[in-house]
Amino acid sequence: MPYASADEREVFVSRFNRVVAVLIWAACAALTIGLLVSIHDLRLLYIAPCAFFALLAWVTLWRPLFVVARDGLTVVNVTSTVQIPWEALINVDTKFALTLYTPGHKYAVWSLPAPGTSRTLRATRSETKGRVGKPSVADSVRRPGDLLSTPSGAAAEVVRRQWTQLRDSGALEAGIADETPVTVRWHLVSLSALVLLLAGTIAALLLA
Repeated sequence: MPYASADEREVFVSRFNRVVAVLIWAACAALTIGLLVSIHDLRLLYIAPCAFFALLAWVTLWRPLFVVARDGLTVVNVTSTVQIPWEALINVDTKFALTLYTPGHKYAVWSLPAPGTSRTLRATRSETKGRVGKPSVADSVRRPGDLLSTPSGAAAEVVRRQWTQLRDSGALEAGIADETPVTVRWHLVSLSALVLLLAGTIAALLLA
């Protein structure tokens, strides 16, 4: 699901994942309130599992996203945020998920997996009936994940279109992909918090 921000970036998130995250948060909040109101012994330690699953939902379901901007691509996954300048990009694929290739590396977008069989059939019918256009990628190399009515296909089309426009306009210098750095920032704070809360969860289950 894409949306445009004020600076003309296109941001893609998984609506399904975010709905699941909200449901998990609601359940964790209800359980926590219930524990605080009705329990006054060691069973209060069960708040730790609630906190763990709430943070896990944010890390794995809510935070992951993909941004297409004039200055490059940003992939926010579970463990890291990757910033890819357009000059470093050499290929785009959708076999298992939207995947961006740079020299010697590839970065899959956690929030944009390729569709399953049923989603592919629905997307194909939408294309056949003219409800959406056809992706710009050649038919001989098209994958189910390239269908425009799928999240991975919609994002891949935006990347390919803007990449082509930048190359055709001369805004990208050719032949410098090997020299263009890709920035990877690990999510050390949230991952450390998950480990600590997991330890607290195990302790709560053993002690309460």
